[in-house]
Amino acid sequence: MAGIKTYFSGWRIALALVLGACIGSANAGPAEDYAAGMVSYQRTDFFVAVPLLRKAADAGHIEAAVVLATIYDGAEQDEQAVIYFRKAADAGSAEGMYGLGNMLAAGEGTAKDVVAAKALFVKAADAGHVTSVQLLAQAYLRGELGIPEEQRKGAEALKWITAAADLNFIPALEALQQAYLSGDYGLTVDPVKSEQIKQKIISLKPVPPKKRRRG
Repeated sequence: MAGIKTYFSGWRIALALVLGACIGSANAGPAEDYAAGMVSYQRTDFFVAVPLLRKAADAGHIEAAVVLATIYDGAEQDEQAVIYFRKAADAGSAEGMYGLGNMLAAGEGTAKDVVAAKALFVKAADAGHVTSVQLLAQAYLRGELGIPEEQRKGAEALKWITAAADLNFIPALEALQQAYLSGDYGLTVDPVKSEQIKQKIISLKPVPPKKRRRG
């Protein structure tokens, strides 16, 4: 999404909504508007994409709401991003929950609320959202999202760190490797298990290219 700010600044979004008000067939349904909007979005033709996606999102198309919110977020139209992330989240979209959680955590387009953000990340993670699982594990490892120090080594921390480790999230694997040596998180010390995780970490890390010898 990094290119969005370059190609589609905030004023262009507003202009696109005005100029694109009549884009699409009056008889097209939300699914058709979403499909057409995505074709234009993938071509970075935001003047056509945004009105179509907004029409679909306002008609209840969840995926359209997520994409539209992401466009608004990238263009720093944060209040609009919050509206559409919330629309998707309220409809049960894990991606919408994750997006809204990020807005709340940063205080962008809405009042900062790390407690509400964490609750959204948990809900998204419970629904299988991989990035939310990794984010929660990292939050416990770093003490983010308002997580108090005394909870950073507890059962909830172990739950998310283990879940992230199962997804091959290296910081979580590294934390578990050390925990099986130290007994952190209430784990039984197990050097064999620690070594197994260590070898897994090594297998996941990219091998640096060999330096060529000078002739």
